[in-house]
Amino acid sequence: MIVELIPVIEIGYNNQDVPTPEKFPYWEYPELWDKYKSDSYNKAGFIDDLKPYLKGSSFYRLSEVTDNNLKKLISDHTQELRDGKYEREQASALFGGYVLRIDGQDKYFPQCCGDLADLQYWENLGNGKEKGFYAGHPEPEVKIQGDKITFDFTVGEFDEHFAPTPSENVVQFDIASLRKAIEIVKTELDKFEQRLEKINQDEKLNIDNIGRLLIWDNANYQ
Repeated sequence: MIVELIPVIEIGYNNQDVPTPEKFPYWEYPELWDKYKSDSYNKAGFIDDLKPYLKGSSFYRLSEVTDNNLKKLISDHTQELRDGKYEREQASALFGGYVLRIDGQDKYFPQCCGDLADLQYWENLGNGKEKGFYAGHPEPEVKIQGDKITFDFTVGEFDEHFAPTPSENVVQFDIASLRKAIEIVKTELDKFEQRLEKINQDEKLNIDNIGRLLIWDNANYQ
């Protein structure tokens, strides 16, 4: 079994007065939603094209977001913090999270309100802790038995539905494979943090420890 955690950021900008497609969900009408998002990004001022991780979605793999687009995203995400409208403790990491990919198949995507700092909850799973898992809402029911982790997607709080709809109601994977995936994704996050710091310096954003702010957030990382 090959388990991967694919780090993605969610890029919104749905407030550009671009007509919203009348057909949904996005994964059933990806061409319509890709066009809508592309028009929205262009109007918002993104310089380069953005290729979604999943067609129609707002998820983008870290390594595929150009420096030009990352500069704008970081600047916009931190603007109110830098303007003093709220304190650092109230700031959030970049929205998105981690796609669970098993044997080359995407099984579970970040949900509403997920962000990059949610890696801490994947690490908790890797340490055998099944309570308190969070990758946005709704949340799957999590069970750990022996060396196996099970996600049950038939449950959802407040009648929320998982988006996109999971291809299987129940997904199982082993702890050892998840731990390997976590170590690999940390390496990718370290490289991403270097990109953030360079932009922080080049653009004179003056954000102290920008990687902790936008990636690790309040997780217990040094």
